[in-house]
Amino acid sequence: MTKIYFVLLSGLLSTLPLTAQITIDGSDIPPFGAVLAFAEDTLVAGLEPGPSGAGQSWNFSSLATHNTFQNTVLDPATTPFANQFPDATFSLLGTDGFYSYSQLTDEALLVLGGSAPLPGGGSATARFDSPQQLIPAPATFGASFDNEFGFTLSLDGSPFGVDSVRIHETGTQSAEIDAWGSLTIPSGTYETLRQRIETITVDSIFVLFFGNFIPFSITADTAITYEWWAKDGRAQVLSLEYDAAGNPLTATHLAGYSESSVAPQASFSYELLGNGEVQFTDASQFGPIAWLWNFGDGASSMEQNPSHIYATSGMYEVCLTVANAAGQDVLCQNIEIVLSSNDEARSAGVRAYPSPFTDAFTVELGALSGQAVRLSLFNNLGQLSRQEWLPNAPQRLRMPVAELQPGVYRLVVEVDGKRVKVISVSKL
Repeated sequence: MTKIYFVLLSGLLSTLPLTAQITIDGSDIPPFGAVLAFAEDTLVAGLEPGPSGAGQSWNFSSLATHNTFQNTVLDPATTPFANQFPDATFSLLGTDGFYSYSQLTDEALLVLGGSAPLPGGGSATARFDSPQQLIPAPATFGASFDNEFGFTLSLDGSPFGVDSVRIHETGTQSAEIDAWGSLTIPSGTYETLRQRIETITVDSIFVLFFGNFIPFSITADTAITYEWWAKDGRAQVLSLEYDAAGNPLTATHLAGYSESSVAPQASFSYELLGNGEVQFTDASQFGPIAWLWNFGDGASSMEQNPSHIYATSGMYEVCLTVANAAGQDVLCQNIEIVLSSNDEARSAGVRAYPSPFTDAFTVELGALSGQAVRLSLFNNLGQLSRQEWLPNAPQRLRMPVAELQPGVYRLVVEVDGKRVKVISVSKL
């Protein structure tokens, strides 16, 4: 039978040139929405895995493509079999509709099981009695593990003329990260760790006939696999499979990687730094390439991780819009800003009018009159459009701005290098 453990993870855990061995850890798992495309070379007679040890250089650039498939990384909670794998930390959806579920722990990357579509409709779901380990976490040169795993799967037996079919598989693995170095495959060159795994499986098939399960077949198999793992979400960039006698069977290699096949999901965090200043940090998923922040006070930014200073206390609705080639998403959060009474007193009476304006607007400086004041006008892209330095600020100042393009602007009022007021104005 086809081994479930060979299709559960074709790539999960790079292309940066390094001069020393790499370490692969949880940060190297690709984000939800990433797509890993693979090619399979089935004509590999005589293909050798190459030497073990430190500082190796392997060249498999001549590998061919006879079959292709891809895996999409998903949040397990969004998949149809999430309730059967509540402990999964990520899931893969294969080209053939197969969902696999994995878990990253403090010690290892584990396969929990999966669910495959059946030819006649429906699906067959199997969970490992003991998870199958894929690689240590963190993974370093010389690390090793021994693993036992297994699952039981029951299927409708009517297509075979029996009541039910039960498949039971047990497996043992012995693995070691036996080499590190530079690997070249058709899609590029990667700094990698190589893991050698010997896997022994026993598949037992039973059929339910007139109320009794009868053994139908028992098959034992041994496979030796060499896996090259890279960083930055590329995972198994190459896998060579051999039978027990050392005859090469297949070579599966990474053909492409993308994080923007689905629209992004907006998310952000923020930190209140005091005196009205807030640091915003983008936490969006699925590879956004553009960001638009609206801070709720008329100001905006297109930076990924901007900081912003609020001039007055209050509740502000901050919205982040993110986008990539597949679409866009928006998330809004309410943020409460509390300034000291001294800060607010300094900006009392400061205003700008009219808004909207045409050729000019007037700034009233109120309690700031007589102080050294800097006025800076920014457009909605955060670019400085005009600036005035007032060593002895008047009660009011007229700012001619006929040359400005129509749009929304942000007037920043500073005293002693500190922002005391931010006013939104617009030009017709």
